[in-house]
Amino acid sequence: MKVSFFTFILFSIFGYSQNTLKAIVVDNVDNLPLEFVGIFNTEDHTVTNEDGRFQFSSSLDSITIYLVGYDKIRTTFQKVSDTVYLNKSVLKLNEVTVTNQKTLWQKIGDSIRSNYPIYPYKERFFLRGVLRYNGEITRIQDIQGKLERRTLLYTKDIVPNSKDFKVELTNMRKVGLVKDENQVYFIFETFYELFMNFTPINATGDAFNLTESTFENERKTKLGFQNKPEFINEEVKGHYIINNTNNAIERIYMTIRYKNNPYNKDGDTRFRTVTIEKEMALSKSSNTNKYYLANAKYEVKVEITDDQNSYTSFYDVSFILTTTDNEGSFEVKKNVNATKDLFKINYPYDQNFWKGQNQLLLTEEMSNFIENVQDPNNEFKVKSNIKN
Repeated sequence: MKVSFFTFILFSIFGYSQNTLKAIVVDNVDNLPLEFVGIFNTEDHTVTNEDGRFQFSSSLDSITIYLVGYDKIRTTFQKVSDTVYLNKSVLKLNEVTVTNQKTLWQKIGDSIRSNYPIYPYKERFFLRGVLRYNGEITRIQDIQGKLERRTLLYTKDIVPNSKDFKVELTNMRKVGLVKDENQVYFIFETFYELFMNFTPINATGDAFNLTESTFENERKTKLGFQNKPEFINEEVKGHYIINNTNNAIERIYMTIRYKNNPYNKDGDTRFRTVTIEKEMALSKSSNTNKYYLANAKYEVKVEITDDQNSYTSFYDVSFILTTTDNEGSFEVKKNVNATKDLFKINYPYDQNFWKGQNQLLLTEEMSNFIENVQDPNNEFKVKSNIKN
């Protein structure tokens, strides 16, 4: 019995040991760091930060490293070096004007219910918000939690509602300046607004010119879109990455550039949105064969001034979302209002959690900001829940 018990203990230790690695992912041609690269296996998932860096831990030894537009790497912990080089995928066909885009889009539409969860489900999420004022970081907010969605996609039969998202916070850290030098407070998005902005969109039809090209041995199609020249107030362009096997959209990228956008007014402050950029990656679950939003990024640039045009400044805000445990069986206990400004949400800081979390590493710039902004000699009001 002693031998059997000892053997069981050894098996338990080795069976649940964690593999951990830190590395940077760069483009093989220009050596520039690549953000938003997925690092994952069947149990765990993370993404690279703006510096291209990641930390990944798993009880499994397998690792897949992938960014759409680059060749996929399937490897193991032992074979990953400090620097990972990704090669760009080669497009097999030159871009041509699409003549049957309605047929292509109809195939995607016909496959929606088989590819995506058009029903309520739960998942865990990690959300990062970063605000920059004239290029310098002024706020960082990281949130971990549980989310219950009404649906992933909205159809003509499902009308969006502010109650579509039920959120339970489990961890949060935030630190940042409340107002800028002109006493302007920048309003963060709400959970509802963010999750709606991370909903896949339809940019096809008569308003757009479409082009297509294939890659990965014609297993995937890049469907590019750009609005027609007669739309003089804004330029909308981007692309979808479509899996040709099941007609599923696996990635969406979109930029909107506003031309002569009118100012909004709040007191003496005038402001207007200059650009919006969105990127969403959807991954297929081996358990349900459905696609879920694996990670997404949403960026907005806002110009501000006053009635006298005495200054011009710019805010850049970015939000990154990653999800795991899609269609999990856990309970979501709502403890936050999904329609409240994120930066005004309060939740206690857990030092042990934030020291160990690796879903999305802080960049060096972010780490320096968190350290410096809490200096008691700072002339601006700082709001933070970080306790050392």
